[in-house]
Amino acid sequence: MSRTNVPEVRAALDAVLNRLKVMHPDAAGRAARALDAVLAATRVSIWPEVAWRWSGLTNTGFPVEFSWSSLDSAVRWTAEAAGPESGESQRLDAALRALERLGIAADVPGWLTPSPDRTLRFGAWLGGRHDASGDRYKLYIDLAGIHELESLQADLLRRIPSRIVWRMAGVDPKAGVSELYGRLLRPKIWEIERLLAGCELDADPVLAMAGRLTGRAPDGLVLTGAAGISLAFGEGRVVAAGCFIQSGSRLGGDPSVARRVYRVAAEHGWSTKVYDAVLGQVTSSRPGRHGMIGFGVSAGGDPWLQVGLRP
Repeated sequence: MSRTNVPEVRAALDAVLNRLKVMHPDAAGRAARALDAVLAATRVSIWPEVAWRWSGLTNTGFPVEFSWSSLDSAVRWTAEAAGPESGESQRLDAALRALERLGIAADVPGWLTPSPDRTLRFGAWLGGRHDASGDRYKLYIDLAGIHELESLQADLLRRIPSRIVWRMAGVDPKAGVSELYGRLLRPKIWEIERLLAGCELDADPVLAMAGRLTGRAPDGLVLTGAAGISLAFGEGRVVAAGCFIQSGSRLGGDPSVARRVYRVAAEHGWSTKVYDAVLGQVTSSRPGRHGMIGFGVSAGGDPWLQVGLRP
């Protein structure tokens, strides 16, 4: 993207925030100010021609992704805290500096700090969540090259599929590791059932959601291709878990994905007002603005759905 296109990029970002401000003026305003602080390095990048199209966070390289969750009506985003000229091993420090600009001091476990011999895929991202109760932030830290996860108890590791390759940790700046994200190739029904049973969670809502979103009945495989796996921790146990899939060719273009999301939301009685605001007007049938689609179950047995969208 050339330097002359930067105003258009900012306009796309502002358009989402302005639609969110109609619904949640205070929360969206705080989200806008936070993103200004986090994207400071991107705006002054020495590589302006690629600064807004290089990131692995989204399918087009845009360094910001918004998301909607069925769990609440918060304004959610994830973003790069460093420009494209920064190496992957420098991105955690950049995210920590961005948190400091937001008035947050983060405590990152030492085993997550990148070492010189680790080859990273993305380094670190920073996420924000804004609602009536305030602002919360999360560090997403690259787990590439880490083979022993100190945040998981040994007995839990023995109860989950060993084929999972852990890719990322979600770190609450105050509470420490709160989530783990992995990758599982062509997950089978029994593997998902074993994973969730090992975490003392109900697999049925996850399997049902997979079928509703993809439109295919389980035939031994939950999903074709690779799936992301997420585990959320709280009070010393797993409080939620689920799967993530990339939309694109698997779920069709934006109109197709939106129809699936609306259908599932209507069946569960979930409000889609935040999703409506982030999505805006769909103008293309090609895979584009939708990114990762997550679905899972909480410890209480309630299903959840989360959708990532770039501006």
